Amino acid sequence: MKHYALQQYDYHVWANKKVCAHLQELSQEVYQKEITSVFPTIYDAMTHIYVIDCNWLAFLSSGGVTDMSAEYFQELKETTDQLVAATEGKRIEELGQMMDELSERFRTFITKHEGIEALCPSGTFKARYIDFIQHLVNHGTYHRGNVTAMLRQIGHPGTPTDFGFYLYTCFTN
Repeated sequence: MKHYALQQYDYHVWANKKVCAHLQELSQEVYQKEITSVFPTIYDAMTHIYVIDCNWLAFLSSGGVTDMSAEYFQELKETTDQLVAATEGKRIEELGQMMDELSERFRTFITKHEGIEALCPSGTFKARYIDFIQHLVNHGTYHRGNVTAMLRQIGHPGTPTDFGFYLYTCFTN
């Protein structure tokens, strides 16, 4: 099961890198352009993926959370605000580097975590670590789709990042 979790996570990393590389080919004006969509800018969508991935790594690394207190949510909000602030004013290349550094830490967590199928608490709800990792991958896929739609909305093509394309490009050589 750990192999599956790593494959899914590696797909997530590959897709994020592919989108960041595609955005680097466009001007900063394109990915920073304010539009009426799911996020104010394409950059904000990519920042959201990064920030939520950071929060999931912290959540999983701590063994989950049993006490969903107001203090916990306040700390989560403050952490999220700090992570967003750390991305402000950065070019997509810099955000991509931040994502790469995070992915190394996240991959190390998955590799070293022995209980990938163990239950991890989220308040009174419990799911397996691998289920939360799958959720993270699905979350990224959803928002990369937002990025593609936003690019098309302003007259630019997206880049293919679906799982089938990942399998084809990474495992056919």
